[in-house]
Amino acid sequence: MNQPLDAPVPYRATRASGASRASRGRCPAAALRDPTPCEGPHDAATLVDRHGREVAGCVHHCARVLAGLEGARVHPFVPAGQALEIYSRARELPPFAWEIGR
Repeated sequence: MNQPLDAPVPYRATRASGASRASRGRCPAAALRDPTPCEGPHDAATLVDRHGREVAGCVHHCARVLAGLEGARVHPFVPAGQALEIYSRARELPPFAWEIGR
């Protein structure tokens, strides 16, 4: 929790960074310093931050990012089962969980 919630988002929602991460086997929602592997499809869900920026990612990394972004939400077109899984996981995580080894 060394970063304020108003800090820039821990991902880059650009095609260039998404393409480079995908080539390394990680979804675009995976934070650069988060060492955990993706779970499932890399485009299973889309997050929308409070500024309207969107990023697609696996359920695991979407939950981890959602836990640290105030005002973020799962895109309304994500299937209900996946959205509930993301919200449930995010609720159990501290913000920026990878910084404390979770």
